[in-house]
Amino acid sequence: MSLNLFIAVACVVAAILLTIATVRFFFSARKPQVQDAFKDQPADVRASAGDTLRTRRSDNRESIALLTRQLVVSAILTLLVLLPALVRVLYPNVVPDWMVDPWVQAIIITPVMFYSGAPIHIDGWDALLRRMPNMNSLASIGTIAAYAYGILVCLFESALPQAMREPYFEVTGVIITLVLFARWAVDMWLPRRPAFPLQERVDRVSRVWVPITILIALWTFICWLIFGPQPSFTRALLMGVSVLIIACPAALGWAAPLSAGAALDDAQRYGLTVRTTSALQQAKDTSAVLVARELAPSAEQAIAQLSGTGVAVAKVDARRTDEAVRALTERRANGATVMFIGDGSEDVRVRDAANIAVACVALDNPEAAPIHADVIAAPTDYACALKLIRLSKATMRNICENLWWAFIFNLVGIPLAAGVLYPFTGWVLNPMLACVAMILSSICVVLNAVRLRHCKLDGAW
Repeated sequence: MSLNLFIAVACVVAAILLTIATVRFFFSARKPQVQDAFKDQPADVRASAGDTLRTRRSDNRESIALLTRQLVVSAILTLLVLLPALVRVLYPNVVPDWMVDPWVQAIIITPVMFYSGAPIHIDGWDALLRRMPNMNSLASIGTIAAYAYGILVCLFESALPQAMREPYFEVTGVIITLVLFARWAVDMWLPRRPAFPLQERVDRVSRVWVPITILIALWTFICWLIFGPQPSFTRALLMGVSVLIIACPAALGWAAPLSAGAALDDAQRYGLTVRTTSALQQAKDTSAVLVARELAPSAEQAIAQLSGTGVAVAKVDARRTDEAVRALTERRANGATVMFIGDGSEDVRVRDAANIAVACVALDNPEAAPIHADVIAAPTDYACALKLIRLSKATMRNICENLWWAFIFNLVGIPLAAGVLYPFTGWVLNPMLACVAMILSSICVVLNAVRLRHCKLDGAW
């Protein structure tokens, strides 16, 4: 057996063992350690780097301020690396050599990696150790791989082929900046609790997607190491890193929060204050609306409109708490998604018994708003249920479009990054192009979310 064949067999055996270990670790029968995504900390505990992703305070200002600083530092330093690199590609003679020197880029991007990226790494690896990998896990792995490859280029630039001397530090900065912006958008625009239910589904998908991506990167490395052109090791390393880079879910992290944020702004313009994102998601499935009897005489027109859409509408005496709770519970027991509309004076148990509780009250004093109400509407806005249902349908459709866009980007990008076209065309995906594609993908998600601002809730749309 030749030495090369022995090395190839050893690499394949090692890859198989790593694959088995990965599958057993992430998909074993043992139940993973579940941890609430929004864990409060005492107000007297100082914010740390990990707080911006792992914890939410009842007073979240310090945590948001820390996240904002990290985002600003990341954005500025990333631009200092990204812009010269892009200009150098388009106009090679314009940018001086020192501006794209690997060591200069390493110095600039290191604070992004270890200061701005700290919450991503902390949250991502914490999730990995709990066998519940999330999108931060993939972002952390991708940025570590890109940063480590960049340091390798700095140390051994002269030993690498000319085509493999690009350090790709800008990729590290772009990923961290986009992921931090997604987190910042969630903190700034969305209600603090509870977590967006659809985002929780994305997290469940990521628990499968992340290990699969790691395995794809592993086998990409092995295939290029065995079958790739010389120098096979460095080229295989670059291809494996490319898979991890392009799989980073920048656009995926924006999909739900940006759409939900735009929807909340739209709701405000129509006099609705949505206090829980779960209401925004569930309203589209509303099959029954129970209206407090005190409001019914003034809401006949709105009730007729709702009935015309196929939603069952009933009146309930909210002052008789037990009777109202029983009526709501019976509807839910039959599988219906129930919305309750009251004036805010009813017992909390009545609002808790519904999937979605709407209070028609004046909001001159926000502190006096009814607790446990998912949505606050104006005292005379009896069409609020129809508006909320329309907004929910438009929002969920918009989020699904964003999620599909993000997943298609990954489904197309990962095979290209793995080099499936190389045997036929000799072409491999440059991580710089992947970085640009990632930015364009995120811009598309933003533009699609902005479309929600033109959603008409009081007429046909």
